[in-house]
Amino acid sequence: MQKRWQIMEPSPAAVQALTGQLHISEILAKVLLNRTISSAEEARHFLYDTGAEGHDPFLMKDMEKAVKRISQGIDAGENIIIYGDYDVDGITSTSLLYMALTELGAVPSFYIPERQNEGYGLNKEALQQLTDQQTDLVITVDCGISSYELIEAYKTKLDIIVTDHHEPPAQIPNAYAVLNPKQTDCAYPFKDLAGAGVAYKLCQALWTYRKEEPLSGYTEIAALGTIADLVPLRDENRLLVQHGLKRMKEGHNTGLQALLEASSLDKHTISAGRIAFTAAPRLNAAGRISHAEQGVRLLLETDSEKAKHMAQALSELNRERQDIEHTIAKQAIEQIEKEGREHDGVLIASGTDWHVGVIGIAASRLVETYYRPALVISIHDGVGKGSCRSIAGFNIYEALQYADDLLLQYGGHPMAAGFSIEAGHIEAFRQRLNEYAAKTMTADDYIPVVTIDTALTGTDITLDLIQELSCLEPYGMGNSRPVFSLAQCRVEEIRPIGRDKQHVRLVLAADHTKISCVGWSMAALCESVMEGDVVDAAFQLERNDFNGMSSPQLVLQDVHLHESVIHLDRTVMIDIYLALKKIIPDWGMPIWQTQQRILAAVSDTYAAHDIYAAIQVLKEIGVLRIRQHADGPAYYFPMLSGKMCLDMSETYQKYSQD
Repeated sequence: MQKRWQIMEPSPAAVQALTGQLHISEILAKVLLNRTISSAEEARHFLYDTGAEGHDPFLMKDMEKAVKRISQGIDAGENIIIYGDYDVDGITSTSLLYMALTELGAVPSFYIPERQNEGYGLNKEALQQLTDQQTDLVITVDCGISSYELIEAYKTKLDIIVTDHHEPPAQIPNAYAVLNPKQTDCAYPFKDLAGAGVAYKLCQALWTYRKEEPLSGYTEIAALGTIADLVPLRDENRLLVQHGLKRMKEGHNTGLQALLEASSLDKHTISAGRIAFTAAPRLNAAGRISHAEQGVRLLLETDSEKAKHMAQALSELNRERQDIEHTIAKQAIEQIEKEGREHDGVLIASGTDWHVGVIGIAASRLVETYYRPALVISIHDGVGKGSCRSIAGFNIYEALQYADDLLLQYGGHPMAAGFSIEAGHIEAFRQRLNEYAAKTMTADDYIPVVTIDTALTGTDITLDLIQELSCLEPYGMGNSRPVFSLAQCRVEEIRPIGRDKQHVRLVLAADHTKISCVGWSMAALCESVMEGDVVDAAFQLERNDFNGMSSPQLVLQDVHLHESVIHLDRTVMIDIYLALKKIIPDWGMPIWQTQQRILAAVSDTYAAHDIYAAIQVLKEIGVLRIRQHADGPAYYFPMLSGKMCLDMSETYQKYSQD
């Protein structure tokens, strides 16, 4: 997929000011400026502040009221219920508050709704059940801010304290107390806490009120929720995650340590990014496939053997989730391509009884594949439940509003949303959303953008630079790992790697320096780039430790190949086609192996890029296809019906000499 590069260009004067005052490199100064950190004071705070105390929790509206009510309940031995949510933020918020209340002398319980039957947030059946159980106090975590009517109906039967971080509606619930920094009349200075962050601030305030000392623990749990919920890792979130990662490496929570070990993470490899991609999905799988209670039980477990078995069970659930998700994503892609809709402004796929717990992830896979807003719908008994994921510049929530007369209900944010719809309205819904896309999007909007912090030379890429950049960590939403570019590199080596040959390794030469590179899930580069080519690379930097040696490594984000002169005509196409027919057996052949053999067979007659372009033409007209094989993606010749026309190929039209 072609990507546009946008190289950031901060003011040279601002760069010089930061380098002079902080004694840092121009490269680091540019990265800071690109993150809108422009003053020396801001930069010092960002780079060097540690600790998790953050802002005074009592600045949050209703905090004192909430703390006094909870403290009263602890002293009176009241029945206190923590009402959570089934995602990682909700699981960690529930666990965090449960542990803190227990240590402060309470005997709390918790309730998390079941995803498929109860859905998100407070529900009447659950509140009635808690009322029947003589509950005195309910404390919501990561939910409740939108439950005005329910709380109004039950506020005389039990006291409800809401802690949440989602956007408040016009009507704030008339609960005993509402803790949400996003309330317009809340003086708390940082508005972007995750649900776990709000729960942590409540625990901090309770601890100070009852023990008259700072809260020293639980940041590892708050950090896990903060990382997983993709809130900006700036200000207090950054401090929480920094401190929490430190405690993770020290092994303070038995259940979390078991989860990290099951995710193949240890004190040397723990990072915000790796937690987001390995540990958090395992915890999330509980709420998606089974019940989120399993995740809470793991984080509360103090027996290491029991925790190990529980973490293994979550890993099994996650593998099940992956299998279900991959199946749905594959079926969705097949449906879209069979109907020829891969170039629609908005992609919609639907299926009967697709697992609603993973359709959001399947929608994300469609966005990754096509870079278009994607909606995946599971139909049951004539009603579809849908999940949406979007791209930059397309507000999916506003798009749903444009079609609200076709929907039963909907809600969400600019980049992600959910809805329900009668199955008979799905086609009209597709047309309406594509109509909206045609009005609001341009062709360029469907080309993903790689934002580059600055261009480097080969001599800039050193272990010292990597060490200096490490002070930017932890990386996450709002503080992504820096991306750099390197121009006019010669490809010294390129080959697919990995068990299934999905990845690629390159060696690039630039400024008399040879640099190792890896491209995850970028094996398709082997179809267009070859040794000797000149390319521009966009990449992230990391330290590679191997056999006792350390060296810089580029983690490729994109590669632009300098244009080669390519000549195609019908004779070339026939020759390449016949040569491939001799090489590729009926079952197919791995792409990398096919490339090696076709180059060896016809390179005396045709230039390598002519050969690669001809293969691309054959793929575009459907003569040559790709399927998964044990050794990675493989070319094969499908059974064809009808005649294939070369002019159907954009590549052939571009390079044809006919």
